[in-house]
Amino acid sequence: MSRGLARAIVLALALPALSPPARAVVDPQEAFADYKAGRYLEAATKFQALVDRFPEYHYGFFMLGHCTLKRHAPARAEALFRHAIELDPTRPDYYLGLALALADEASWVRTIQVLTDGLAHAEDPRMRYNLFLLRAEAWHALQRWDQVVADLEVARRIHQDPAVFELLGKAYFGNGDAKAAIPPLQFALQTSPDDTGVLRVLSESFIRVGAAEPDVVKKRIAYTQALEYAQRLAALTPDDLEVVHLVGRAALGAGRLEQAETVFLSVLEREPRQCYAMVNLGRTLFAARKYREAEAWLLRAKGCAPREAIVYETLGELYLKQSMTDEAAAAFGRANELSSDDASPLVRKPRPPRNGTISVSAPR
Repeated sequence: MSRGLARAIVLALALPALSPPARAVVDPQEAFADYKAGRYLEAATKFQALVDRFPEYHYGFFMLGHCTLKRHAPARAEALFRHAIELDPTRPDYYLGLALALADEASWVRTIQVLTDGLAHAEDPRMRYNLFLLRAEAWHALQRWDQVVADLEVARRIHQDPAVFELLGKAYFGNGDAKAAIPPLQFALQTSPDDTGVLRVLSESFIRVGAAEPDVVKKRIAYTQALEYAQRLAALTPDDLEVVHLVGRAALGAGRLEQAETVFLSVLEREPRQCYAMVNLGRTLFAARKYREAEAWLLRAKGCAPREAIVYETLGELYLKQSMTDEAAAAFGRANELSSDDASPLVRKPRPPRNGTISVSAPR
């Protein structure tokens, strides 16, 4: 299973008391103690002895599956979990174990089906929480953000974990709903105020909200919030050029034109072929009524990113402002020919969050 930087703190599974089968040659408690101590080979040996002696001991097959999974043999673990389910198909923890093995094999569609089957047998809130978290992980791997959001919303209602709020916010962002992403991300930030992943997505979310907001005052407020988070992020990651550019984008939207110009120039000083910085610098200079400088940078941006419609749109606005109607018409005409991923004042191609995968633990 993939392991991202953002991790949910999962409720530990409540394991039942281990009752040894009659005339057991090995005490299951000893095997389980080995497992908890990380002695997976020793634990597997003892559980194997138990299931050899008692073939109907389904919990033994279940724990043998976890031992095998810990030893990085998911295909073999899958077979053991499936056998445990065959012996007792009512145990949701057995489905969770099988799903963990399938997730380790990146078999996401099968993982989802098994977890859905497990949920049909799960009544305990802690178990349902774990099943929903792992299913959200599988949906995440398939880039089904709507389903990630749905499962994480259920998990959040079961257990108010800041890590789940972070994942939920990033899932909303990935699903294209920046406004809905903000509240859970802000909640997560209260616990981890220096979490760079949360700060980055929060800033990006406010930028998208600002770009979509028709009200001028609300738009400025959104960009100002984006700038606050971007500056906090830049203080933590001063060498990240993408974060520096993020500060400039937020400053431009917030009307901090001098700051935006300084930031974009610093980006271009370090990376002269940063096309998006050229575009945003041109827009910043245009907003500051520095028309000649704006045109020069926009023409450079056109050479750098010839298929970015926003370059031609801005050039058209610039020429129109200077009553250069023929040039404006040509620029607008070219812009209409091109498709633009993002026609907002702040040019930056959106991406899904870099992290946000979910970790569900085996028995501890």
